[in-house]
Amino acid sequence: MKYLAILPFLMLGFMACTQPVMKVIGIKEAKELLAAKDPNLQIVDLRTPAEIKQTGIIEGAAILDFNAPDFDTKVKQLSKKRPVLLYCAAGGRSAAAAQQLHQQGFKTVYDMSPGMSGWLSSGNKTVKQ
Repeated sequence: MKYLAILPFLMLGFMACTQPVMKVIGIKEAKELLAAKDPNLQIVDLRTPAEIKQTGIIEGAAILDFNAPDFDTKVKQLSKKRPVLLYCAAGGRSAAAAQQLHQQGFKTVYDMSPGMSGWLSSGNKTVKQ
């Protein structure tokens, strides 16, 4: 009978382990995440084509313009089971997109803030698109 009393706590523990994770990370954490070279990591640049033309992208990033009409369709091409690192110019769009992906059940979503402006001001490199 005493085992039935702890059953609800065990169930809560298992559910907590499967909850989606959404985390705002800084440039240093993002660099560490990228340095790990996890082949499952999905890197997503949420900026416009004009912004990308000016600065390039983080190597390996997919481009999903947050303001484009087909953004929701392109998000569906991402795997919900694989971690996603989002960035934009300064952090606003990535915060909104992170919330959206989190609500859609993406397992792990990282929001790199302050975005590309922080990435470049920290002396990090990009690749031209």
